[in-house]
Amino acid sequence: MMKIAIVDDERPARSELRYLLSQILPEAEFFEADSVKSADELVKNNMFQVIFLDINLGEVNGTVLASAIREHQPAAAIVFVTAYQEYAAKAFELGVVDYILKPYDMERIRKTVNRLREQGYFAEEKETEKYEELDKLAVNAGDKIRLLDYQDIIYIEYNQRNSLIHTADETYSENYTMTALSERLEKKNFFRIHKSYLVNLNYMEELVPAFSNGYALRLKYYPDELLPVSRSQMKHLKQLLEL
Repeated sequence: MMKIAIVDDERPARSELRYLLSQILPEAEFFEADSVKSADELVKNNMFQVIFLDINLGEVNGTVLASAIREHQPAAAIVFVTAYQEYAAKAFELGVVDYILKPYDMERIRKTVNRLREQGYFAEEKETEKYEELDKLAVNAGDKIRLLDYQDIIYIEYNQRNSLIHTADETYSENYTMTALSERLEKKNFFRIHKSYLVNLNYMEELVPAFSNGYALRLKYYPDELLPVSRSQMKHLKQLLEL
């Protein structure tokens, strides 16, 4: 599926651009970021055909961010969006595909989309749609890359730096974010019981009372581990279990 990112610190501007693009590209999947930090996380965990980037992001100029984005998304088209004309020369020095001035105009957006098509950024849309997403997660195992079946993963925990991916036999440390893993695995019978824990529901064994009238979860293969269930997620978990 075609993936498009919109990076702008103003929500109305993001919403307007997303709406206009969705009218031209209804099949596209849109992602948004409102800061340099959220943009960095977005481009590290997704591959985009196009990134619409506001030049004025407050703490960092968009022309600087564009160079950083190139490291993670070398094949993506970058389109600058701004209310100012003076960055145009710098923008094209950075190899951006287009430079759109605010306020937005549908015909101007359409012209940009046509330019992207002409330059081949959407050329592989139909080809990539032939393949379903594999139910596997790539992890480093020494000098090898191991592909774990989703259903071999028992639970994942986040330790503020890395995600620890636990199977029945091994634990792997990777720099996936919990947000990215949740979006990928929650469609595959995984449930985020806590901000730091994502579990495979197929391995649940029992819920036990925990501190302050809360609950903890015990999983198969990890009988000595009690994973905390947040109060908000306990409600959703009970609904899933039809309790």
